[in-house]
Amino acid sequence: MPGPLGDATRRDLTDAAAARLAADAFKIDRPESGAEPPAVATRGDERIAVEPLAADDATPTVIVSRLGHALDRDRRVLFVARDEATAAAARDLLADPPLLAARRDGRRTFHLGPDRIPVSGGGYACVRAEGFGDPTFAWRETNTPVGPVTAHSSVDAAAVDDEGRPVVPRLVCEVDGAPVAVLAGVESLRTPPDAAFPFAYRRDPDDKRFRVRRGDDGAVVETVGGFAALREAGYVPVPMPLVPEHALGREIDDDALAAAWELSVIDEGER
Repeated sequence: MPGPLGDATRRDLTDAAAARLAADAFKIDRPESGAEPPAVATRGDERIAVEPLAADDATPTVIVSRLGHALDRDRRVLFVARDEATAAAARDLLADPPLLAARRDGRRTFHLGPDRIPVSGGGYACVRAEGFGDPTFAWRETNTPVGPVTAHSSVDAAAVDDEGRPVVPRLVCEVDGAPVAVLAGVESLRTPPDAAFPFAYRRDPDDKRFRVRRGDDGAVVETVGGFAALREAGYVPVPMPLVPEHALGREIDDDALAAAWELSVIDEGER
């Protein structure tokens, strides 16, 4: 919820949450830096970051970013919403399953993050979108295919377990339900080779125009003047999956994650 209305909601929620915490003997600080949460509550060794959620804040990127910020500073997070719909959206992101779109048999499906996929040849991975509207991207882990796939140098893509499954899950990128790239695990997202994706684009340093090249042979297939023209030509950047351990900067199990946050609903009449 951008704009004054969203700012007013966040202010009201912060004030109400701070009042609740102060009544429970917490000391309330109001950091002036925009890099900090609007209120931090302290009581003994307890440190709680107050994070108000306007309706448009209950997104994977916002939730993970604020949680990671708090963990880096040894704080827990109190997320505060005004309505049950926003609270339910935040709760689903945090706990059903934690910070993932889905999880089955230990393999994960990820939310999409705001970043793009940088490729080793320079620029970013993209796909050619067919038809009208924006394509639907999905990133998920799977046990197939077994055998050589694109892998970071630190990853043993050939290793299999006693049941013949790859030790490192295959990370599949799908566009409108069709696979377009397969990597050996989430660590292989670190600057994969161009050939891992159908296309890549890069801004030429001399004329500032975008060159789109095929991933397999590097041939330039399109030259456009900017992002709008890139999309008009049918090319869409591949979004980076929101991998929890990457976004949070650490591995964290479900129990530790559950202990790192609380969620409260404060209605409009409470100040």
